Amino acid sequence: MKTIATALVAACLLAVPTGASARDREPVSVRVSTQGVDFANPRSVDAFRTRMASAIAEVCNPGDRIGADMMPDFKCRREMTGKASPEITRMAAAASHRAYATNDAAD
Repeated sequence: MKTIATALVAACLLAVPTGASARDREPVSVRVSTQGVDFANPRSVDAFRTRMASAIAEVCNPGDRIGADMMPDFKCRREMTGKASPEITRMAAAASHRAYATNDAAD
């Protein structure tokens, strides 16, 4: 699984322009490491999704920006989660397939 985590670190780098107009909202990005995540283990994937959601919520919180209205940017959260979720699902499916193939070959 270390090989998977190392190879997939780059897959979890998100840079999402969070708006239809650049002057309305600034682009944000978040980086969440996959180190230690066993994508073949559903609990590990759920814990990673939780970490990802927390990181997304933090980066989409406009409270630290000048002139921000202090309201969470739910559109930003939806867009970033929408971009990350299919990739996490793909990585989990690939890891599960590899784990199944490895176990099947050992039999």
